[in-house]
Amino acid sequence: MITCLDIENTFSKKDSSPYSGKNQLVSVGYKTDTGDKDYLCFFHSDRPPTPNNFGLLQGVLSSTTLLIGHNIKYDLQWLLYCGFVYDAAVWDTMGVEYLLARGMNREINLDACCKRRNVQQKKTGLIDNWSTQPDEMSWTILEEYGTQDVNSTYDLAMAQAELLEIDLKEWSVQ
Repeated sequence: MITCLDIENTFSKKDSSPYSGKNQLVSVGYKTDTGDKDYLCFFHSDRPPTPNNFGLLQGVLSSTTLLIGHNIKYDLQWLLYCGFVYDAAVWDTMGVEYLLARGMNREINLDACCKRRNVQQKKTGLIDNWSTQPDEMSWTILEEYGTQDVNSTYDLAMAQAELLEIDLKEWSVQ
């Protein structure tokens, strides 16, 4: 199974890593190639955690043969720190864009990559004035923003694979 995910977390000053001891995993959104999708709450000021959030996400990760993300090493760092287990293949859309740039100076943030590959873009307008931590934002806005990040990243990965003439289903089981 191919899974695309994106996390949101709190951050202290310039440190957004889980190792600061001050930051929290706020939410994880995912989408699979089998049609499963969800946006799970872990820590939010207005919303209780999604029941069995850890079990639900670990179940998805355990069935996943290819994990897609934009800067996936960041998401994996958080997931592993929080006790999740994943040891299969990864597809980093940011890393692929870096390689496709072949040394040219190009923006590789998700929005720029989506524009370049002509896929649906993230909803940056929802958080243009993001002056609060993700756990303090309206859950409705955070969920919409996070879900769109997952959809955009998934579509970007598919566009990259098509450009590179790679079948991600076959690639994920190698």
